[in-house]
Order: sequence, then C-alpha cells, then structure tokens
Amino acid sequence: MADPPAPPSPEQPRLPAVLEALDGEPLADDLSWVGAEVTGDVSAEAADVEITESRLAGCDVAGAALERLRITDVVLDGCDLSGALLYDAVLRRVEFRDCRMSGAVLAGARLHDVRFTGCKAEEANFRGLQGERVVFDDTILRGADLTAATIVDGALLGCDLTGADVRKAKLGGARLHGSILDDLVGADHLRGVHIDGAQIVPMALRLFAALGIAIDD
Repeated sequence: MADPPAPPSPEQPRLPAVLEALDGEPLADDLSWVGAEVTGDVSAEAADVEITESRLAGCDVAGAALERLRITDVVLDGCDLSGALLYDAVLRRVEFRDCRMSGAVLAGARLHDVRFTGCKAEEANFRGLQGERVVFDDTILRGADLTAATIVDGALLGCDLTGADVRKAKLGGARLHGSILDDLVGADHLRGVHIDGAQIVPMALRLFAALGIAIDD
C-alpha cells in the first residue's frame, strides 16, 4: 500500500525586513498598502483594496464589506474578521494566525498558498472557494460552509469540523488527520481524502447517514 502524501507546505509570505507603521487607517476604495505594519480598527466598506508585503497585527476588520480584495505576501496575526464580507477575494502567500473569523464570508475566493493556524471560523462561508496548497491547522470550523469548494493539495489538520457542510466539495487527496468529523454534512462527497484510524467510526457513521443506511439490531 502506498504511503499517504505528505501534508502540503504552502509557500510563506515574503515580507520586507522593514515595515512602515500604520495605525487605524481605515480601508477605502482603491486603497493600496505595500510594506506596511497595520494595527487598529480598519473596518469599512470598500472595493478594490490591495495589500502587499505587509503585516496586520491585532486589526479589527469585523463586519467589513470588501469587494475584489487582493492580498499578496501578507500575515494577519490576531485579527478580528468576524462577519467580514470578502467577496471574490484573491489571496496569495497569506497566513492567518490566531484570527477570529466567525461568520466571515469568503464565498468564491481564490486562495493560493494560504494557511489558517489557530483560527476560530465557526459558521464561516467558504462556498465555491477555489484553492491550491491551502492548509487549515488547529482551526475551529464548526458549521462552516464548504459547499462546492475545490482545494487542490490541501489539508485540514486537527480542526473541529462538527456540522460543517462539504456537499459537492472537491477535496481529493486532502489530509483530515486529527480533525473532528462529527455531524459532518455531505461526507459522501469526500472521495479521495486521507483520514487516520481514530476517524474511521465517525466518518463511517456520516457516510451511512448520507447513504440512508440504518443500523438496526
């Protein structure tokens, strides 16, 4: 039997050695941040924002409505993106560290080399996401919507996927090791994923439910 593939290793953000400090500058249409260290409350409604080679530390982006957001070579550390609407976002070489993303919407987003570590993304909307080398590590995804999401070379490691919806998702080859799969919706769409021995029973129960198989003594 062939060994399972190694976990993907997204390319890390490329940050300059020196960053320009920006505190609480609100987001605005056509705004561009390059080489910035951003802190404070930046939440706003804006379109066509571009953030490059920057770090957002402890920023409040909760409830922001950002259309066509472009983020490249960026680290978001301890930021609050709860309820943020990030429609049609494009993220490349981005890391989310210990961020709050409950109810955030990244429907239709395109992600390349993106890592979520220690984040809280309950009820987050990743519907229709298109991703390559995307890793969720130790992230809470209870009730998250991954309907029709496509991730090539991805992993959800040590995550809480209780009640997450993966119907029509294409996650072939993804590693789910250590993740909680209780009440997973659409388990029969996880063709080709890799799980560990402790996940066999919860995955089997969700597959039985999806296929209408009753366990009856």
